[in-house]
Amino acid sequence: MKNAQGNMPTIPILAILGCCLIWGTTFTVVKDVSQSIDPFLLSGLRNLIATLVLFAYFISTKKWKNLLDKGSLKSGLVLGILLGAIYISQTIGIIFTSANHSAFITCSAVIMVPVILFLFGWEKFNRKQTLSITMVAVGLVLLTLKSGISSFNLGDLITLVAAVICAIHIVFSGLYVRKYNFLSLIFYQFFFAGLVSFAGLFSKQALYNFPPILFENDAIFNVLYLGLLGTLFCYFVTVWGQKHISTTYVALIFSLEPLFASVTNYCILNEVFTRKEFIGAVIIFGGILLYSIPKKWFSVFRNKPS
Repeated sequence: MKNAQGNMPTIPILAILGCCLIWGTTFTVVKDVSQSIDPFLLSGLRNLIATLVLFAYFISTKKWKNLLDKGSLKSGLVLGILLGAIYISQTIGIIFTSANHSAFITCSAVIMVPVILFLFGWEKFNRKQTLSITMVAVGLVLLTLKSGISSFNLGDLITLVAAVICAIHIVFSGLYVRKYNFLSLIFYQFFFAGLVSFAGLFSKQALYNFPPILFENDAIFNVLYLGLLGTLFCYFVTVWGQKHISTTYVALIFSLEPLFASVTNYCILNEVFTRKEFIGAVIIFGGILLYSIPKKWFSVFRNKPS
């Protein structure tokens, strides 16, 4: 989408790029705090913060009647359960693996979307999607497999489960956001994600005879960062930005997320790739980038006169 002068709007592009950067840094933040707070509690708190701020917005703007929409409530329940599962499994996974692995595995969720749609019988693969999926699959094997089929890291497997859930979440989000009020939908999504997380926390505590809940004071900043910026702010800005620039450009910008994550992980956590991991990460990034580039662009290049 272009403005009247035919140029891409700068501010929305920078805003989406900023969200991509923030989401890239969340892998570093979660890894840093993973030993200081229970994964269920972290998910519950970040969603609780987003819920409270959004509720305050509804009250201050007198738009609370939007929350009476039953469709948003039911759909928000589905999305909330999925979102809570994503945050919890991703946090548990990152305890046992590197932030770099977590970033590239999680970002591969975008490639899993056409697989989910195919399994539901809603879409068929085209050649570009098939190549993208194959590239990401090969890249994931190189990134995560050590020496044999039994040498997969537990954290990588859990993070892969999180990526699959994330792909399902993307599919259902795309369906629901077209039917219901977006603000009430994400409110209930955050609300139920927090509820599911706290329910999981209390169930776990009861199962293990109420051990002390892991929460150290140095986790407070990380929780606020994840709740206010990584959850609430990025959701709002992403949707606002999509009103001004095309989904194609948004997808291309967000394909940079694992790169931002890797740079942040290196600068703060001193994480580096081995040669095989680096090759795998490059192939994953290439597959995501190929998937994000619209098919019509290839026809333009193919038909361009020499």
